[in-house]
Amino acid sequence: MKLTIPIARIARPSAIALLAVTLSFCAWLYPDYGVLRKGFTIAEQPGLVTSFILFSWYLLIFTSLVIGQKLGTAFSAKRRTVPNIPPLDSPLVYWSFTVLGTIGAIGTFLRIFQTLPLLQAALYIYLGQGNRLKNTLYEGYSAGIFSLRYLVLYSACLAIYRTVKRRRISFSAILNLLLLGATVLISSRLILIATIVISIFLLTYGKRNIQLSLVKMSVFAVLLFVVLSFLNSSRNRNFYSQRNLSTSEASISEIITYLGSPFNVALGAASRTSEITAGPPDLYRQYIDVEGSLTTNSAFVELHERMGYLAWPYIGFMCCFMGFMFTWLSSFGRTSLLLPCGAILYASAELWRLDLFRQGIFVVWFVTGIGVPAILLAFSKRRSPRTLRVQRIRRFNNANRPEPQT
Repeated sequence: MKLTIPIARIARPSAIALLAVTLSFCAWLYPDYGVLRKGFTIAEQPGLVTSFILFSWYLLIFTSLVIGQKLGTAFSAKRRTVPNIPPLDSPLVYWSFTVLGTIGAIGTFLRIFQTLPLLQAALYIYLGQGNRLKNTLYEGYSAGIFSLRYLVLYSACLAIYRTVKRRRISFSAILNLLLLGATVLISSRLILIATIVISIFLLTYGKRNIQLSLVKMSVFAVLLFVVLSFLNSSRNRNFYSQRNLSTSEASISEIITYLGSPFNVALGAASRTSEITAGPPDLYRQYIDVEGSLTTNSAFVELHERMGYLAWPYIGFMCCFMGFMFTWLSSFGRTSLLLPCGAILYASAELWRLDLFRQGIFVVWFVTGIGVPAILLAFSKRRSPRTLRVQRIRRFNNANRPEPQT
C-alpha cells in the first residue's frame, strides 16, 4: 500500500511552519499516562485573550512567509537566466563543503580532546553523559574555524543526494556521514533532523506528489527512533534512570517534551506578555511550569524578552524576507542554491520553539550556502569558454613552434 503525499505544498516555509506548530500543539495535548515526561507538570489553561494573542502570533508568521514566497515568485519571473550557477550535483560544490566541513569537524575534535582525553570522552558517552563533551567545547568558545563543523550538514545532504541518485555509495559519502554522526554525537541532534529535512527537500524538488510505501515509511520511522534513542541515551541516561523509565519510554518522553513544552510556555507567556517584556531574562519561569534544564522554550518568549513588542514587526519582516529568499533562490532550478533553501525550510520548521534565523548555526548555513556557489560562479565567469579556447590555442602554437636554427 502506498501513500500519496503532496510534497510541493508541504516543502515550503509557510506550510512546514504551520505543520510544526500543529505537531507542537498535539504533543502538548498528548497525555503522559502517569509515566511519560512532558517537560512540565501543570498545563496552562488557554483563555480567550491568551488564545487570540498566540493565534495572532502564528498567523503573523504564516502570513509573512506566504507574502514573502509570493514576492519571490514575482521577482523570479523577471530575473535573467544565470546558466553558470553550479548544479546541485556539481563535484566542486560537493568537495568544497566536504573540505570545509572536515576542517571544522577536525578542529572541533582537536579542541575537545585537548582538554578531555579520548578514553574519558568515550566513558562519558558510555555512561550517558555525552553533554559533557559539548560543555567542554563551549568553555571559552569563540566563533571561527569551529563554526565550520555546521557545514557537515551540507556535505552530508549532498552525499545522500548523490548516493540515492547514482544508486551507489562512495568513500566520500561514507566519510561525510561519519563526520555527521560524530558532530551530532558531540554537538547537537538538531543537525541530524535538519539533514533529514533538507535531504528530503533536495530529493523531491520539482515533484508535485510523491508516493511512499507504508512499509518503507515504517522502517524509516523505526530506524530514526532507534538513532534518536541512542543519542538520547548517550546524553540523558542517568536522568531517565532516576525516573525508572525504559529506553523506549525515555525516547518517547524526549520527543513529547521537545515538541510540547514550548507550546505550554508560549501559552502561559501570552497571558503575561506585559510582565515578561518588562522583566529580566527567564522571568517566565516564575509564572510557568517548565523544567529548568529546558532552554529553547518558545521563540515567542525569547523574542519578547529580548525585543519587547518589537518582536512582532521583527518576526513579520524576517519571515517575509526568508520566504522571499526561499522562493527566489529555488527558482533558479536544480542548482546548489537549493542548499540555503533547505536551511530556510528547516529554520521555518523550528519557529515554534526557537528563532533559528538569529543563531550562528543558521548564519553559517545561509552565508556559505550562497557564498560558495557565488565564488564558484565568479571563477567560472573569469574562465569563460572563449578564454579557455584562446589559452588552448596559445598552448598549441607554443608547443608546435619550430625551434630557432643555431
